[in-house]
Amino acid sequence: MREPIRAVAPRLASVDLRPSAGLSEVVRRLREDGRAAFAVGGGVRDGLLGLPVAEWDVATDAPPERVLELFERTFPIGLDHGTVGVRIEGETVEVTTFRRDIATDGRHAVVRFGASLEEDLARRDFTINALAWDPVEGRIHDPFGGLDDLAAGRLATVGDPDRRVVEDYLRILRAFRFAARSDLEVEPATEAALARHAGGVAGLSGERVRDELMKTLSQCRMPSAAFEGWRRTGVLARLLPEVAVAFGVEQNRFHADDVGTHTLLVVDRVHRARPFLRLVALLHDIGKPPAREVHPETGDWTFPEHAAIGARLARQVLERLRFSSREIDRAAHLVAVHMDLPPPESSDAAVRRWIRRIGEENVWDLYRLHLADWWGNRARAGEPPTPLVEIYRRARGVLKEDAALSVEDLAVDGGDLIALGLEPGPAFGRILEALLERVVDDPALNRRDTLLGIVREEELAPRA
Repeated sequence: MREPIRAVAPRLASVDLRPSAGLSEVVRRLREDGRAAFAVGGGVRDGLLGLPVAEWDVATDAPPERVLELFERTFPIGLDHGTVGVRIEGETVEVTTFRRDIATDGRHAVVRFGASLEEDLARRDFTINALAWDPVEGRIHDPFGGLDDLAAGRLATVGDPDRRVVEDYLRILRAFRFAARSDLEVEPATEAALARHAGGVAGLSGERVRDELMKTLSQCRMPSAAFEGWRRTGVLARLLPEVAVAFGVEQNRFHADDVGTHTLLVVDRVHRARPFLRLVALLHDIGKPPAREVHPETGDWTFPEHAAIGARLARQVLERLRFSSREIDRAAHLVAVHMDLPPPESSDAAVRRWIRRIGEENVWDLYRLHLADWWGNRARAGEPPTPLVEIYRRARGVLKEDAALSVEDLAVDGGDLIALGLEPGPAFGRILEALLERVVDDPALNRRDTLLGIVREEELAPRA
């Protein structure tokens, strides 16, 4: 019986690299067919680092057509590049035919099948991703020193860094994500190449940049490390100029850091389980640089209307990166209202009006953003966020009352207005909004007879 691989280098504290049931079955069937089959890529890397393996990838000399024949549940992922998805034992294993690049343009590659395992590994981006594991014999194939780099906490390209980068400029973004995710230092020659070719990222599609950005926000405990890499190499200025200009923009006496540095601290303070909210945090203060002016009385910096300006800029950024309309609308709204916070001593009616303005569905995400903004301001030096806690305690109490906060919560609707003899039309919306204003101030009014009485007595709309 084989022994599991045990990596004992300093960064690779004793880790048992063990296959999943799906991986074992895929390799078994390919081997029975007389094919080579190895686990490769991120699953091997993450397993060696003791991180959860989200999915396994297999490299094989079997052509994609044969993979489709060998397994019952398959689906094409990228047949031109030799990749087939195999669904087995409740998991998906991506199976890709050994290949080598014969042409690249910085965004796409033309590949040829029939390569060896080493040729296949040689086309990969970084040494830590150019590892192959034989789960049958329990051996690691490491022709480019990936194990040594993992152990040393180093990120380096496979072979010449300039060549690797120009093959696909997305590798610049991937480099800083991998480094931030696994606490690696980018090897100097590699980072120099990333900086030399930073201009190439301008040719990447918005979708590819968006996907890599969201991976960075979801996978890295401290995404600021990745964004600092973007900034050092000039990538940030090319892809997110609205964020890049925030660095060096001094704030007022209530802040210890410039706008850009504060922004990254706020992003880090949002949990990575909420990548969309991290995205909002990255954009929340982009309105400050264009809004900044000197206060006429204090002489300090002030940022009038920066939330509204930031919302417009956030919409511009997210449209460029091809986010969905729903995501764009929500992010822009959160940026627009991120300064909207009533004082703790506000009346219940004021708290209800505030919840209505920001949207009941946004209350707790806005709380998380406010807390991140608080802890991301080093001028506070550990001061507890008592005002935030108090106002959100008030909000929780209001929400528990199940008061009407939207037109849908009213005890009347359009049908009731028709029954009163009112003519359907745009006026209905105005009538219901007017009633909601009354109910927000006094929830006891939210009774059908009471509301219809208000409509009759005040003649809020003409009769049919």
